[in-house]
Amino acid sequence: MTISRFLRSLVSQGKVLSHGYRREAARTVVTTSSSTSQAAAVATAEVVEAEFPVGREVSGFVVREVQEVPELHLTALRLQHQATGADYLHIARADPNNVFCVGFRTTPMDSTGVPHILEHTVLCGSEKFPCRDPFFKMLNRSLSTFMNAMTGCDYTIYPFSTQHPVDFRNLMSVYMDAVFKPNLSELDFLQEGWRLEHQDIKDQSSPIVFKGVVFNEMKGVFADSQRLFMQKLLNGILPSHTYGVVSGGDPLVIPQLTWEQLKQFHAYHYHPSNARFFTYGDQPLANHLEFIQDNYLSHYNKIDPNTEVPEEPSWKEPRSAHVACGIDPMANAEVQSSIVVSYKLVDITDTFETFVLAILGELLTSGPNAPFYKALLEPGLGSSFSPSSGYDGHTRSSTFTVGLQGVKDQDIEKIKAVIEETFDGIIEEGFPSDRVESVLHNIELSLKHQTSSFGLSLAMNLTPLWNLDGDPIDGLLINNKITKFRKYLAENPKFLQQKVREYFKENPHKYTLTMAPQEGYEENLQSLEEAQLKERIAVLTPEERSRVWQLGHTLGNKQEEEEDLSCLPTLQVSDIPRNVTPVPVTVQTLGGGVEVQACDCPTNDLTYFSAVLSTRDVSEELRPLVPLLCGVLTRMGAGDMDFRQLDQAADLVSGGLSVSPHTCFHPIDVMGYEEAIVLSSHSLNTNLQKTLDLWSSIFSEAKFNDLQRFNTLVSMIATEQANSLVYSGHQYAMTAAAASTGHVSSLAESWGGLSQLRRMKALSEAQDLTPTLESLQVLARQLLGRQGMRVAINTTPNHHDTALHILEGFLKGLDGTPAINPTLASIPQTFSPHTCKTHHVFPFPINFASKAFPGVPYAHPDAGALRVLARVMFRFLHREIREKGGAYGGGAKAGPGGPFGFYSYRDPHSTQTLATFDAAVEWVLSGGFSERDVAEAKLGVFQAVDAPVSPGAMGRRRFFSHITDELFADHRRLVLDVVAQDLVKVARTYLRDGPVEGACLIGPQNVDLDNDPFWSTVHG
Repeated sequence: MTISRFLRSLVSQGKVLSHGYRREAARTVVTTSSSTSQAAAVATAEVVEAEFPVGREVSGFVVREVQEVPELHLTALRLQHQATGADYLHIARADPNNVFCVGFRTTPMDSTGVPHILEHTVLCGSEKFPCRDPFFKMLNRSLSTFMNAMTGCDYTIYPFSTQHPVDFRNLMSVYMDAVFKPNLSELDFLQEGWRLEHQDIKDQSSPIVFKGVVFNEMKGVFADSQRLFMQKLLNGILPSHTYGVVSGGDPLVIPQLTWEQLKQFHAYHYHPSNARFFTYGDQPLANHLEFIQDNYLSHYNKIDPNTEVPEEPSWKEPRSAHVACGIDPMANAEVQSSIVVSYKLVDITDTFETFVLAILGELLTSGPNAPFYKALLEPGLGSSFSPSSGYDGHTRSSTFTVGLQGVKDQDIEKIKAVIEETFDGIIEEGFPSDRVESVLHNIELSLKHQTSSFGLSLAMNLTPLWNLDGDPIDGLLINNKITKFRKYLAENPKFLQQKVREYFKENPHKYTLTMAPQEGYEENLQSLEEAQLKERIAVLTPEERSRVWQLGHTLGNKQEEEEDLSCLPTLQVSDIPRNVTPVPVTVQTLGGGVEVQACDCPTNDLTYFSAVLSTRDVSEELRPLVPLLCGVLTRMGAGDMDFRQLDQAADLVSGGLSVSPHTCFHPIDVMGYEEAIVLSSHSLNTNLQKTLDLWSSIFSEAKFNDLQRFNTLVSMIATEQANSLVYSGHQYAMTAAAASTGHVSSLAESWGGLSQLRRMKALSEAQDLTPTLESLQVLARQLLGRQGMRVAINTTPNHHDTALHILEGFLKGLDGTPAINPTLASIPQTFSPHTCKTHHVFPFPINFASKAFPGVPYAHPDAGALRVLARVMFRFLHREIREKGGAYGGGAKAGPGGPFGFYSYRDPHSTQTLATFDAAVEWVLSGGFSERDVAEAKLGVFQAVDAPVSPGAMGRRRFFSHITDELFADHRRLVLDVVAQDLVKVARTYLRDGPVEGACLIGPQNVDLDNDPFWSTVHG
């Protein structure tokens, strides 16, 4: 990572990389106000410097650097292990959500996926924890706020976070033993990587096929044509070393990896001399160092792991290439090509230059005022920027890419010419000063914006820079770089123009990549896999065939074994507090009767604004357009501002203006629910008035008269949503399965499921969107006012009165009459829950399966038992779907108040998995679980129930879900008091004997379901 990646993590509130090419984002709470934060930071720095002066030796580590970072309210310490050279970065900060991460530079030189498969395999058992898959077992023995492992193109990291000190030590033990003393058994390699195995391990006459978790995962990854394109782009622009291969593994190459090669890769790459340790939070550093030294590093001496990544040699001439992909059924058939032009830039360790280039990347491509937005998107040359567009600083040589997807083949040459012309124009004219200032404002605002994942974001987003021997502490010093940048710009007004000339116009290391769909692409891939399989089977000796059969049985028996888990550390249910701390909110009416919730909290001199506008009275004809209105409302212009001016104004005073659809179940009344749109923004306290002025313009004078702009936005939204299908297929499957089980679930599917994807696809292909734009204007007039409106505001205590005064003026200026006694909507009598099973056919090599059942309200006596039931079932589902079935993941989910759902992710199976969901219910009814399973499931539930909350999000549970502190406390008690009999009862009542169920399968053609009269099939 470069500083740009760190900045992006702050702006995006910590995007988390996926496990192996994975789980949910962690959350971190910061509990100090701006004034006390500064005091705490200074106090921390003084204490740290006194205890750890430079040069001091502590448990085998020597302190190399201590640096206070006031803008981030932290003190950073850099240490080095004397015996092995291991690097250590500790971030001391007044934050109870502590983070640990150990990472290794992993530099494969082939596409077998060895670092990715190793990442999976080390977590399958170790010397101190020899049970099967302790990593997944710990998910229910911990109160972690995040647990995962990730493989990048040149690193592998193992991060976790938790608020509980005992839990921190437990998880550190498991992680350290996993990476330094893994079992790396052959069976684990076969399960997680790849293997030859009979399709039915109980039938020796069944065909031999390829199986393996990573093998199936990577087939799913590259089913997404844009992921394939990004991988080929990396391989092409930086081809000479490790970036020229697929670190996650190419499914056609993965079967070349052997167990011995895996073990050899571990021996050199997973050594302390190649390791980087990261800790964050308020726990004592000395304890961490002592544990790591005494239990692990004291056993090692220094080696040269030979994992350096050289800078890519510069080319003398540009290069180009073309790749093929599958046809996207969710995109316009005539515009499915992609093109990008990419440039190699500077070494990642030059943190100021990468900072400049990150700013330049924002100026070039971000938002409607960006030159490439104007030159490429507005003329309709493509449906959206390529996902790879922008500045990228996660490799040794950083890169910048600009390009489009959704392109006509005949426009490729024109796009190349437009890119060159755009650079020429920038070199000649430069950037408007207010554009540069808006980018700097957003950087400065992001430093104040406190997310619930701050420590975790640091761990993951500092990794690429640190991994390549860059200075991670220098990467944290943002204000220094802003000051230096402003100085350079003041001294040389053409500073940025010169950078554009140097890095883009006069740079021969330029790579042009195009991609177009190819008829029969998926069939060709399948043929290549089958040919490779046939070739391997053909050379098997009788002894080798017998071994395939025996290993399949041995692995199957191991997966079925009941294990002794006493070796694993665990928290106890008694470690979960029964009492809750109330959230300090006040509720009053302002602006003539609008309900306003105010929360005074340490927001670091920011004010967070949210407004809910009810859609309960919207007609059935207009209701499907609600998500589209959310997507365009703040992007069309307002008042005397066109869309560019509105975007620029918002960037100068806020962190952006966002609108999203909202549905929620009533926490008590089974017939009550809320449907609405949510407006949200955050700004410096001093900019609240200006931010609300922009919202006022949108309320009163939102523009719906620019058809060309609307066409551009529809195309972009449709493309972005279609791109999400392969990556989030399990979410779409769960949403679709639940749609028939309840009205709120049906509405959620209409607004955010496959129905919405298909609706946007149809709009993007429409000849004339004038009627749609006119309908949106009618819908906006119905919603944008004080009727059906309620507001929440989070701000610092010293700004409370001022904020409410400004808010009062804003509300009084709006149209509409607030409801005297606002109530939520009621489930219409026209909706009747019913059983529905649908197969959505897409040309994917893997499946996403789901089943859903109606749930109960949040405060229902059975709500706690259903949540615990979902976690108890994880043990059974993980074994059957992932370990035995080879899917990337699977499980069950009982959302508070929502449906109960089963799911699988990147699954080679279809109907077998649907049967496994039913088997999970029977497993519970037959008493297949233990009291220990119940206790562990409660711990798993409380990871979400008691997840830390950032200051800007305090009170959101009450505001958005209508869950008071009293209801929250009661719900926690329901979960804590669940006993085994309760799980059997709710499994029988709501799952086995439930009146209706929904089922969904997303994936390739399935003959069994085509011929099943209870299933309907939808193509594309």
